[in-house]
Amino acid sequence: MIEYPAELPVPLQDGYALETPVDPMLRTQMESGRARQRLNFDEVPYLINAKWNCDNNQMAFFQGWYARALSQGVEWFKATLLTPTGFKEYECRFTGHYTGPTLVQVRRWEFAGTLELREPPLIPPGWELFPQYWFMMNIIDMAANREWPEP
Repeated sequence: MIEYPAELPVPLQDGYALETPVDPMLRTQMESGRARQRLNFDEVPYLINAKWNCDNNQMAFFQGWYARALSQGVEWFKATLLTPTGFKEYECRFTGHYTGPTLVQVRRWEFAGTLELREPPLIPPGWELFPQYWFMMNIIDMAANREWPEP
């Protein structure tokens, strides 16, 4: 699997957004005024709209990496991205060609693109059954490490 180069910056917070372009639910309005809802898809793609800010060397390297290593953005690659579950490594790919680069300072460039995630950014299965543990996991972790340190 192709790795996102560590020398390249992480996406900026400005404009960073997750979205799902397809609604997994199908809703049918009935004559009675009620509506029937059912699941149309089990999984839908998650997209991240992102923007990067690079210096001259990073921008030049990114363009070469995108063109050659990613075959003009077609290939999947691993990158550490921020989602509501925290910073995690995801397999992703560009959904189209990035926009830019745009000169924003004397030697700084910005470009934007949309990444498609292979897996949805969800909490691990089973946690939704125990919300009290999910919301207190930091306290539990701290207490466990303090009370039962490794030998």
